[in-house]
Amino acid sequence: MIAFHLPITPPKATSQGAGKRILVKDGKPMFFKNRKATSAENDLTLLCSRHVPREPMDGPLSLSIDFVFPWRASEPKKRIALGRVPHTSKPDCSNLVKMIEDCLTRLQFWKDDSQVADLRVTKAWGKAVGIYVAIRPLPSEPAPAGSPGKSDPTEPVHG
Repeated sequence: MIAFHLPITPPKATSQGAGKRILVKDGKPMFFKNRKATSAENDLTLLCSRHVPREPMDGPLSLSIDFVFPWRASEPKKRIALGRVPHTSKPDCSNLVKMIEDCLTRLQFWKDDSQVADLRVTKAWGKAVGIYVAIRPLPSEPAPAGSPGKSDPTEPVHG
């Protein structure tokens, strides 16, 4: 298993959606990422590079990512007292996770992101700002019914 924390405010600019510009040249579309998305991807790649395994992970994998955004200045103290609350505004989870997956693939944490057979993503407002990543190998064969070893789907990504 590989687990690590990226001490960075999760990016709001992603490589999907508004993060791309399209230019048509000679009838062919050309795609460009905007500066914010490129900068965010470069920052994530640099931070993730400290945790690259010696060899790419093989076989089916479970990827858990927890995005914790800093509290907004306008956040009511009652909500802050809860410690952590779901983040329900943009960017959406799928766009955030795609940028991380692309970085992990480029750095060869695995051979291909198609190996991720179990994906768990959360995003929240909280005090422990950052991105928490856990990559676990999955068994290639299903476990017999009733046997231990199946991870609890409610298990948090980080302690």
